Amino acid sequence: MSMDPSVSFEDLERRRRRASTARKQSQTPQPPAHLADSEAMAVINEIFNPTLKLPESSGHYTLPEEMSADDHVSPQELDIAKLAELKEVFSLFDTDCDGLISKEDLRFTYTALGNEPNEQLLEQMMQEANEPLDYEAFVRLMSRRTQELDPEDVLLEAWSKWDDHGTGKIDERKIYEELTNYGDKMTLSEAKEALSHAPMAKPKSLEEPPMIDYPAFCRMLGGMRKRKGE
Repeated sequence: MSMDPSVSFEDLERRRRRASTARKQSQTPQPPAHLADSEAMAVINEIFNPTLKLPESSGHYTLPEEMSADDHVSPQELDIAKLAELKEVFSLFDTDCDGLISKEDLRFTYTALGNEPNEQLLEQMMQEANEPLDYEAFVRLMSRRTQELDPEDVLLEAWSKWDDHGTGKIDERKIYEELTNYGDKMTLSEAKEALSHAPMAKPKSLEEPPMIDYPAFCRMLGGMRKRKGE
């Protein structure tokens, strides 16, 4: 799930637009989400019905306890991979390399992506941090922002509709068939892009088809959240 350092500004802008569309119901100003959120997350938010009921199963996973708006993580509670990813994102914003993200840094980032900076939005984004936006403050801010994304239990509930036997795995071909033939139909290319970061389960035999480890995928998408009891 790490960011590709060779990604173009055009690709970043396209991802931002996809993520922005998925959160169009939000009433709070959004930071440049394309640099922090998985594109797969935006697509899943668009195509899944969050009211789906989790079927009874004997699967090996259990749902996390309910999460609140205070369940965000500190840098010390994030794993090394997540810290490295956030550090890379922070570096993209810190255009003058002074260890702080300023309003000028945000303005430059928006301009580089081909957008006209909205001064009111930039000011609101800086006020939300409530402190000089160094790396640790950026991590705390991002953990709060991820509370707007669907929590892990909602994602598990949505994905589990394809898990008929409660194994925690779904045939990749079945997902592609569903996404390209039903609901808001996606092209095969769009479906593959949406699932490009999905962890694959270890096959038990050479004959077993590619299977998505969807509990692991849900944990990855909701990775900024702190689980109760951890």
